[in-house]
Amino acid sequence: MVTETMTTSAARRLAARLAAGLLLVLALASCQSANLGSATEGLGSEQATIPLDPNPQGEVFGQGQVRVTLLIPKTAPGNAATVANDLRNGALLAMQDFGQDTIQLVIKDTKGTAAEAQTMATEAINEGSSAILGPLFSGSVSSASAVTLPAGKTMIAFSNDPSVARRGAYLLSYTQSADTTRLISYAMSLGKRSIHAFLPTGAVGVLQEAALRQAAGAGGATVQVSKYERSGPGIEAAVREAVASVETADTIYIPEGGQIPEVILSSLNRSGASLQGKQVLGSGQWESVKFGRPELEGALYTGRDITNFNGFASRYQSTYNQQPGLFAGLAYDALTLAINLIKTKGPQQAFQPASIEDRRGFTGINGVFRMKADGTSERGLAIYKVMNGQGTLESPAPTRFAGS
Repeated sequence: MVTETMTTSAARRLAARLAAGLLLVLALASCQSANLGSATEGLGSEQATIPLDPNPQGEVFGQGQVRVTLLIPKTAPGNAATVANDLRNGALLAMQDFGQDTIQLVIKDTKGTAAEAQTMATEAINEGSSAILGPLFSGSVSSASAVTLPAGKTMIAFSNDPSVARRGAYLLSYTQSADTTRLISYAMSLGKRSIHAFLPTGAVGVLQEAALRQAAGAGGATVQVSKYERSGPGIEAAVREAVASVETADTIYIPEGGQIPEVILSSLNRSGASLQGKQVLGSGQWESVKFGRPELEGALYTGRDITNFNGFASRYQSTYNQQPGLFAGLAYDALTLAINLIKTKGPQQAFQPASIEDRRGFTGINGVFRMKADGTSERGLAIYKVMNGQGTLESPAPTRFAGS
């Protein structure tokens, strides 16, 4: 987790776990909701009311009269089950804080498959759920929304693939577009106008390049892109071909985290490229980067607003005897949003577009966010700078949205 000083080993461990979750969702495809604004003009009709099934299938928590279902890949293979546990724990902490008497939460296992996600979404609708939280993977979001949207049930999912977002199927996640736009806009405010980017091959790199070109183009900056395979030889080959272009650029953009930035910058040095005077840019994935290398000194990267996170992390640690991952915070925010909308708007209007898409947004444990009419979300992100081998706050995250 990024703090303003990042001086403890515990913060490093938390950062690595949070970034691991972010890398997983990128590869596969907070929150006391305060200051709820007045509703914007909605386009949806009231949701169909289905009587609550007295015996819903899954884990059941709370005694409220409004049912909300959480779809998570509890028994999926690999790291997905770990993410599912984070989502479950974050949601249950929100229930403890706010929701026991407001909602009844039902947790269902999608097993990580699109077909099972659709089956569980259908089951949730038939059991009378007013809203669906999750699922995680983009294919599961697409298949589940195929039944939730016709039924008039709002979904708040955790994929970061904007292609599966729709009005009524919202994504409460971190998108490449928002991350890139925040950082590139800040770099251009410092006068940077020539960017050389190192991006991975595959779907993730395609998303990153599209976001970069859009953000840079809006500010009149030029972009050159080198694609690399995620291997030592693959990176070396990409760097050798990029040396001449890097020499003419004033900015080097490396959004991937872990060891990738260090490997690329070290390879550039060995290839004879001068990094003197060039601004290195990272991304939210840099929470997993070790900042000891001199090439990283002065680098800028995006990060979440942690103003409200530390209190949440402390309570999470006390409750579950472990540090919260990225998705624990997302689930906490999603459930708290649902609870607050029910309390302030009433069960019939809580999940209508007019309520969900409040332009003033909501305040979560990871800062301000708001849902857009296209189903994507917008978040307030901070900018951090590497100084003396530590991530320090360079530009605070906004606490409200422009024009709200």
